[in-house]
Order: sequence, then structure tokens, then C-alpha cells
Amino acid sequence: MQNVPIKNVHHVAFRCRDAEQTRWFYEDVLGLKLAAAMSFDHLSGTEKKIEYMHIFFEMLDGNYIAFFDDPHNAPKDFFKDMNGFDSHVAVEVETMDDLKKIESKLANIDWGSFVIDHDFVTSLYIFDPNGIQLEFTCRAEDHDLIMKEDAAKAHEEIKHWTNRTREMKVKKFGEESLSSK
Repeated sequence: MQNVPIKNVHHVAFRCRDAEQTRWFYEDVLGLKLAAAMSFDHLSGTEKKIEYMHIFFEMLDGNYIAFFDDPHNAPKDFFKDMNGFDSHVAVEVETMDDLKKIESKLANIDWGSFVIDHDFVTSLYIFDPNGIQLEFTCRAEDHDLIMKEDAAKAHEEIKHWTNRTREMKVKKFGEESLSSK
């Protein structure tokens, strides 16, 4: 099978509670460039009437993090802090000084920030105003070596993990939901 030529992430998109609150956090607090704010009166690509706004913030590498402000269809209890295992966004900074600058900027915002040294990266975690966990990472000096060593054994690690957890998953999710399609 030929590999699909995926170049990079253009953007990841999430629902936001309020475009202005989200703009404040990503532009004023984090310093990302507000790259676009588009309001629509119909669902793109359809004739379905729906009012929403789509906003984009540009990172230094030219990629974006984007949000949909759709107050008409947002569940009231949607915007609670998400478990990082369910969904989170990890963005990278160049140096530990940069990570400390972000930590300092966030010190006045009590949204439960914490730092973890994962060996290959050091990460600062915080929840944004929409309950999305953001992870700011800084690569360790030996990051590439650690990733190369892990890549060499990744297939074997998945195989062992699958053998240890398959029976529990079949009981929980069903055999057909675990098959490769």
C-alpha cells in the first residue's frame, strides 16, 4: 500500500463557548495571531440554515488551532474540563525559558496548571476557557534519540499491549468493533 502524502496539520478545530472569550485567551494571553473570524448563516457545503462563527489562531509554524462558536446547538453542559486522555492539544515551544514564560503568564489565571517531566519532553498543562486541555511542550536534549529508540520497538509494544488488553476490550466493546477495516 502506498503511503498517503500527509504534509502536516493545517488546523485542529474545537467547539468554543464564546468567540470573544476564546479570542482573549488565545490572542491576548497566549499571544497567537488571530488569523480569521468567519461568520456563516448556513452549514458550509449545504443549504442548511445555521448561524455560527469559525475562528482561527496561527502558530509560528503557520499551522492553526480553530474554534466553532455555535450557540444554537451547543449542549449547555458541554464546556467542562475534558479528560486529557479523551482530548487534548499539545503545542511545542522552543526552550524551557519559553515554557517558563507561558507558566508565568498563566500564573494569574487559576485554571489548574501543572508541569510534568516526561523525559522526552517537559510539559505544562492547563485548561482553556472551553475545557480543552492544552499541553505546552519543550523537547528534552535527547528527544530525537528517545523517539528513535521507541520507534524501533513500537510495533512490538503495541502487540504486547494488545495481547494483555484484548480480552477486556472484547467484553467491553465487542469483537467486531476491534477489527481492522
